[in-house]
Amino acid sequence: MEASKFVLIGLVLTISAFICQLIGLASPYWIYIDHGETKAYGGLWKSCLYDKAIDKTVCSDYLVLDWMKAVRATSIIGFLLFLVALVMVILKMFVTKDKKPVLFAAIGTAFAGAIFVLTSIAVYASKQDEIIRGTSLQYHFAFAFCIIAMLAALGAGAIMMVDAIKA
Repeated sequence: MEASKFVLIGLVLTISAFICQLIGLASPYWIYIDHGETKAYGGLWKSCLYDKAIDKTVCSDYLVLDWMKAVRATSIIGFLLFLVALVMVILKMFVTKDKKPVLFAAIGTAFAGAIFVLTSIAVYASKQDEIIRGTSLQYHFAFAFCIIAMLAALGAGAIMMVDAIKA
């Protein structure tokens, strides 16, 4: 019964990783730039510009460059791997309770998803710093949610690995 507590913690962390990555993917708040009267923010799918003088926000889709396609792709693959890890953990808990390969699949997909999300975060940050040099660029909450998702997935994989070693 002790080993199932590790899988339960892994389930909670995997759910957290999945939800945080979903928020990070969907939200247009990866970066935020404040230029006094003008504020800009952007994510993976669109960027918005707020002008205080006319009190209006205008949003538009990004001109999709190759590096942004790579960031989007690795973020989506990470999200899908978190979904697979979640399904595997649920299968391990309720359907195939004593099957080790299902647990190993959950561990592997959690770690693989974290690696893909880490790749997307690193490429996005390096390219944004390169493009927007000399401004007051701040990484916003959706960027942080993706980092939290990656850390939660690493924690889930590690906790489930402890269960696999104990059993």
